Amino acid sequence: MKTDAQLFYTPGRPNPGPAYITSASPAKQRYSKPAKLLENPDAIVIGTGIGGLSIASTLAQKRGMRVLMLEHNDVPGGSTHCHEIDGFEFNSGVDSIGDMDPRVGRGLFRATADFITGGKLEWAKMPDVHETCTFGDDVYEWFSSPEKNIEWIERRFPGEGNVRGYYELEEKIEWWAWSWAMTKLAPSWVPERAREGFYGAFGGKWRKYMTRTTSDVLRNELGFSERLAAIFSYMYGNHGRTPELAPFAFHAVNLFHYRTGAYYPVGGPAQIANCVIPIVEAAGGQLAVSTPAEKILVENGRAVGVRLGDGTEIRSKLVISDASAYVTFMQLLPEEEREKHGYASRFEQTGPSPAHLYLMLGYDEEIELPQQIIWHMPSYPDVERYDLSAADKSYKSEMRFEGMGGYLLSPSARDPVYRERHPGKSTVIVLAEATAAWVKRYREEPEFRPQFEAGVRDNLMALVHRYLPQLKGKTPATVRTGVPMGCNPRAWGGCSLGLEPSGDHFTRDTHWLRPKTPIEGLWLTGQDSFSAGVCGAMASGSLTYAALTGDWLFMLDNRL
Repeated sequence: MKTDAQLFYTPGRPNPGPAYITSASPAKQRYSKPAKLLENPDAIVIGTGIGGLSIASTLAQKRGMRVLMLEHNDVPGGSTHCHEIDGFEFNSGVDSIGDMDPRVGRGLFRATADFITGGKLEWAKMPDVHETCTFGDDVYEWFSSPEKNIEWIERRFPGEGNVRGYYELEEKIEWWAWSWAMTKLAPSWVPERAREGFYGAFGGKWRKYMTRTTSDVLRNELGFSERLAAIFSYMYGNHGRTPELAPFAFHAVNLFHYRTGAYYPVGGPAQIANCVIPIVEAAGGQLAVSTPAEKILVENGRAVGVRLGDGTEIRSKLVISDASAYVTFMQLLPEEEREKHGYASRFEQTGPSPAHLYLMLGYDEEIELPQQIIWHMPSYPDVERYDLSAADKSYKSEMRFEGMGGYLLSPSARDPVYRERHPGKSTVIVLAEATAAWVKRYREEPEFRPQFEAGVRDNLMALVHRYLPQLKGKTPATVRTGVPMGCNPRAWGGCSLGLEPSGDHFTRDTHWLRPKTPIEGLWLTGQDSFSAGVCGAMASGSLTYAALTGDWLFMLDNRL
């Protein structure tokens, strides 16, 4: 395979060769609804996001279980699937993955990714400067090395904060995060109050920094100037919480994830599902796309199967939901079970993460585009340049598209074999946050859509022409815009990242947002059971397996 991208493989393991499907035929032709569903499966997994794929692959490989995977959409993968539109391919949620090479970092998620895909998925290293962020006319480049970042930051902002101290604290917090994860494996017979007490006593620094905001720690503990604190907060769009709201520990873990660079799956994110599904099928399992789950069947306090949208009932002793906590407990559970366990009141204390709106552009020519992700911070004349919280509030409360922020990327540039799979094509995606209120209006008010789409399209296109001037004067063959970007049609408020990643999410709510539910036979996986994002959801599969089987060493093996 010829490519200019830097590829790498796990040391000591022979190159497995490309796993990507070379045919450009749409995924809808590769996957279809089965004529007959698997009878009496050992487990049912609702949803095929990476959390569902992870647990299904693990059960198939470690236990030889026949897993029935139910997918609402006509293609699998959740936010790892790709939109195939007019001959163009656009990723839907995997923009980049960090810390995937143990030779330059810890490679914490590489072992899990290799295991669930059978070691067949290749990864392309993005450039040393993997992201840039812009505040007005001020541009900052982020390198794949803490030392390089410390050097330019201290040179440009002398005396404006303890930058080295930040990186030291960030690394400690990342370790504390895994200690916190282990609290989610407490056996079900341990009362919730006891789990809360244990976490309160031993959660230590993780709990401390989860209850302090990003702004607070950067400004008051590390002595950052307002400008430098904003620069270190540029990636807030990855989790949707502005600096005065985002728990510092969660924001720090997000930044830590990319400290040694960014990576992209060769062949596009859809290859994750393409690698996992044959593993599940080899163990006797089955993928059923276009097969939405309607209700989880519960008898005498135990989950015994699933009722599908067409009324068909599939029985199994094990039901695992990757459909999000809100959909699982508020939509799929029978009403009496929902009331019995008080889920309505729990969700009244939290909310959904932001949704995302998008602009997708496809060009019928091969254009040189950057591999980096470009972050443009929201900017308004009446808001101070580095006041991210005020700018974000102005954007969302007033729907001020002119001056909106967003981030740009080119799937055709990031995937080293894109041109092999889609010759003569180039693609660009621009994403920006959206509110649940916008999603509601977009879905329910047809007269709202044209004005909304025009505002999004015109202003995001202005960002494209600003940062990618080579596209000026070129007419895209495909232009798509809308909201939400997410792939879960039942997602609360169209959210992209499950429940809001607030401090309460990782402290107060961590004891019920866990793999084991109070209903026997029903388990939760995906972002809400562990942490937001693709890697958080992928790791949740390992967490769910460890909690389900008691095989904690499996999770530790992957972690180490």
